[in-house]
Amino acid sequence: MTRTIIIGEGPALPDDAALDAFWTKAKAAAPDLADDHQVRSIGIDEETTGLILAFIKEGTKVGTFSLPWVMDAEGHPETKPGTPIILTGYDGTPEAVIRIGETWNTKFGDISEKETKLDGPPVQDLAVWKPLHREYWNGLMSRYGKSCTDDMPIIVEPFELVYPASA
Repeated sequence: MTRTIIIGEGPALPDDAALDAFWTKAKAAAPDLADDHQVRSIGIDEETTGLILAFIKEGTKVGTFSLPWVMDAEGHPETKPGTPIILTGYDGTPEAVIRIGETWNTKFGDISEKETKLDGPPVQDLAVWKPLHREYWNGLMSRYGKSCTDDMPIIVEPFELVYPASA
């Protein structure tokens, strides 16, 4: 089993024992999960991370986005369909397991409501999604000398909630 931890600056790193215990429960609930998985924190602060996890558990956020430029710079493998991901709270606590569906590549300038409807309710409107993500991604990529441009590649990652099951 390979576990790839993709946690940026800010969120706490999860405890290995807590991840192992959570993964064991998830695998018992969904034995068809692939053994190799990622660990990610989604959100820019504790409040936002909590909201995003709530939207995922409610089933109103059903996709996420990865930036090949950042993945390459940080040596992370590209996400493939079927990849299970343990999502952690801002404090590092494992909260949910999602499984990536069929991904597709696009560019920031080509993002449409087809993509934004996968995100959480507050940012599904394209007029909200683009400025919010442009600002966030500019901050993320500034350390690599890159910025969010209309030709920036994006991997769109629809997912299903696997564990715990949505309410």
